[in-house]
Amino acid sequence: GAKETSTWSGSRVRHRPMPDCGKARKRAGFLAAGLLCLLPALARADALAWHSGFERGFPGGDWLDWDNGAYSAKGTLPPGRVSAWTIVDRKSGEPVFSGNHAYKGWISSGTAAETHRAYPVIHTDLKTPLVNTFMVYMDADYGRMAPTDWYHLGTWGNHDPVAKTGGWALHTMGILGTGMAGFAHTEPFTGEYIGPKPQPAFPLRKWVRITVYMLYQGTTGFVQSWQDGVPTHRARVAKLAEFPGTRLRTAHWGMYANGATFQGIQYNDDIRICTLDAPLADLQKEPACPMPKQPDITAK
Repeated sequence: GAKETSTWSGSRVRHRPMPDCGKARKRAGFLAAGLLCLLPALARADALAWHSGFERGFPGGDWLDWDNGAYSAKGTLPPGRVSAWTIVDRKSGEPVFSGNHAYKGWISSGTAAETHRAYPVIHTDLKTPLVNTFMVYMDADYGRMAPTDWYHLGTWGNHDPVAKTGGWALHTMGILGTGMAGFAHTEPFTGEYIGPKPQPAFPLRKWVRITVYMLYQGTTGFVQSWQDGVPTHRARVAKLAEFPGTRLRTAHWGMYANGATFQGIQYNDDIRICTLDAPLADLQKEPACPMPKQPDITAK
């Protein structure tokens, strides 16, 4: 992953004019138009709030110090498990997007009683709206999967601070056994597909950039995704009606799959979360979540 930076105070705000609601409805459709027109002013800020490229190891100050037994520092399968995760080095020849390290999660020719869970987690407290950008490299055989099998790409949500129920309002993104990517636990359940038609299968054995925009507004919420800059899905965050909140409290990426899935490798790298000062006005263009410029120490 890229050079690690956990927080950044340098924020650049670019204000945009109030949207024309009629044009917004034509451009964004019914799910997003309401959000665009309810808010009095819309702007955008690039403020990196969290980042990991796995350069600092695990937990390394970036991740929750929690392990369900799936983490393997040596990259070998822990005893009694059929899935695991590790951090790979570029020198190994395995895929690394930037820097010298990346996440690797894998299923090793075996099914699980319930689900495969081989990933690190963050617990955080970030205001929304926000943008999460991350790199994914998937190596799997869709032809060996049932249509109801699935791989996970990302999970996000809040821990209800309002009603004090201790409940999580979670929503996810993943890949079905058909090869089609989409949301889950949203409304509609798998999201509304807004990308090129017919929908192509999620690319295999290449790095793909996923960007997800989230806005939690108490009991309602909105989420939209881009794949390599192209809008793909949007949905409402339905769980917020039961567990209200406005802040991102948890997230994780990596190998999580249904128990019947018995093969697959997933790499992640350069995971970033940027907070925004107001909801996005333009839901067509992929929002940026840039790294702050680092000093060029090689030139000295």
